[in-house]
Amino acid sequence: MRLEVFFIGFSVFFWKSGLSTIRRFTAPPIAADRRLTGSSTKKPDMVSRRMIVPAALTSAGDPIRNAWIREGDAAVPNESTVNRPMRRKARELTLDQAREVIDFTEHAVLATCDAEGFPYAVPVSPVMVGDALYFHSTGLPGGRKADNMLMNPNVSLCFIGKATTLPQWYSVDFASAVVTGKAHPVTDEKEWREAFEAILRRHAPGNSKVRNDVQFKVRGPLAMVWKVEIEKITGKARGASKWEKGKSISEVQDMGPSAWLKDVPL
Repeated sequence: MRLEVFFIGFSVFFWKSGLSTIRRFTAPPIAADRRLTGSSTKKPDMVSRRMIVPAALTSAGDPIRNAWIREGDAAVPNESTVNRPMRRKARELTLDQAREVIDFTEHAVLATCDAEGFPYAVPVSPVMVGDALYFHSTGLPGGRKADNMLMNPNVSLCFIGKATTLPQWYSVDFASAVVTGKAHPVTDEKEWREAFEAILRRHAPGNSKVRNDVQFKVRGPLAMVWKVEIEKITGKARGASKWEKGKSISEVQDMGPSAWLKDVPL
């Protein structure tokens, strides 16, 4: 939901028009020594950022185009990025604002990774209880989501609170939050029931207790409840600098055009 989407679109235009040559980049297969089950600490060869940048965007003498790739010849780091600070500080939300996005958003995309490093992302319906997130999955064997988390508990969840396209500014009025943590199945019966009831209250608040009790009795035994022990919460919004509690998450914030579009007619 960022301007990179438009950069990609323009790159495709240049390529089809014959105005530019797109530098091809093919990711190497995951090496055995990079797998979670491996024992080697050998790292793969580093990749240059410039290998994946369209040539049309690297022309000399254009500071606007080149600003975002000024480190293009540097090698892309191959260590973990989990603790990397947000690049666009002006769009960073506070912890309370990020939690507002989470509380407002009914669904999230859960990202998992299996033992061989292959990612898998799937929508879930989480609920925040205290400082933990809970969601459910099937209790039957064979589910890819559950198996991935049993192999590798490191997960992230992306909550998209709003995403309104602003075509006149080639942008999106977005507000999102990302939760990083470790997931594990809830095995304590009391915690499992409380979490399941919290999920029902969050996503079926208008249903009667009798109806919820029937659903719990019939489907509860088939469900697996997962708890994410939160390690980090980040939030980002185009209108972060003018964020208003209870308002910005639900209303469109038109922050105006980028500098190079101010005098350009629509």
